[in-house]
Amino acid sequence: MKARILSKRIWSIGGLVLLGLTVLAVVFKFFISFEKKWDKERLPPGQAQLTREEVMCGGIEIRIVKPAPFEEKMQFVGELGLNEEQTSRVSTRLGGRVLKILADYGQSIKAEQALAVIESVELGQAQMAYLQSEAVYRVAQQAYERAKLLWQEKAISRAEYLERQAKFEQDQAERDYAENRLHLLGLSESDIARRLKAATGKGLRHNVDPTFVLRSPLGGKVVDRRITPGQMVRPDEELFIIAETSILWCSVQIPEKDLPLVRLGSKAIIKVNALPHEDFAGKIDYISVMVDKASRMTKARVKVDNSRDLLKAGMFVDVSVTASVRTVCTIPESAVISLGDAPHVFIEQKPCLFIKRAIKPGAKMDGRVEVLEGLQDGERVVVQGTFTLKSELARESLEAE
Repeated sequence: MKARILSKRIWSIGGLVLLGLTVLAVVFKFFISFEKKWDKERLPPGQAQLTREEVMCGGIEIRIVKPAPFEEKMQFVGELGLNEEQTSRVSTRLGGRVLKILADYGQSIKAEQALAVIESVELGQAQMAYLQSEAVYRVAQQAYERAKLLWQEKAISRAEYLERQAKFEQDQAERDYAENRLHLLGLSESDIARRLKAATGKGLRHNVDPTFVLRSPLGGKVVDRRITPGQMVRPDEELFIIAETSILWCSVQIPEKDLPLVRLGSKAIIKVNALPHEDFAGKIDYISVMVDKASRMTKARVKVDNSRDLLKAGMFVDVSVTASVRTVCTIPESAVISLGDAPHVFIEQKPCLFIKRAIKPGAKMDGRVEVLEGLQDGERVVVQGTFTLKSELARESLEAE
């Protein structure tokens, strides 16, 4: 009986102790919550106090403000074209008929490589005149040399010797004239020598070759071909366009107001819609001295590296020109938030304590913003997770009301 009464007393005491501990825990939690709330209420407007767990969960990332080179760039629109200094519009000096085409569209060729074979009546006539004058010249040369020997032996008079000499010099001049005409028509020394060798000791009419080879004056690619076999061509007609495409020209129209920011030698980056992940480097090497009266634009030229042969003449491109390079304080665009009428950033004053601050932004480039006023070197700026801090400020503002 006594044991039962003792057991009941023990259980009663234990229940009272447990109840007391529960009450103390609730009271302690209430005071902690009240103290935390009271601490936040003590914060001045524009400040946010978070716990370490809230900082981690909110994805808050902090960067230290440091001066860094900042390239201010101007954006323009341009069009790619062939490098005119390395482009040749090939035509022939003679009219005639196309016998054979030796180069096709897009083919890579070397300087002096054959493009086509053309038959020309004018060339045949000029070659016949040269071969005839060459034959007459050789006869006159032999007669002159024989007369010289005879005159030295007193076998002929001086008058007859001088007559033979004059005839030789006249025939030599006519031969030189006929040869120079072949050069003007496009034949080289080797071409003339080959045709002369073929005619030696044979009838001239059987050895006249009225054909000639049209050659490229420079190496590059066949950009265009405007002839077909059997076509009659004229001397003033373009037959091929040959261009070196490793460097292209980009024509850029620059507004009059932007001219002070663009200089010769300024670096440029070319981007095309067809290759969104590719950048092509170049630099401005020409700026026109005139402004168009109607558009108020000035033409500039950028030489673009196309060594990988990805760009094509005629493409429209976006041109980013470096206007200046300065050492300034910059922050990521993600760090800037809009609060009221001014842009702001969050500064970490001490661990887990953040304060908003108004800034004066400058130029934007490549995801970064120049800060003209409002930040100093070495300050810690929130670059990610600003939404969490913005929400905390909004909550505090509502609770204050």
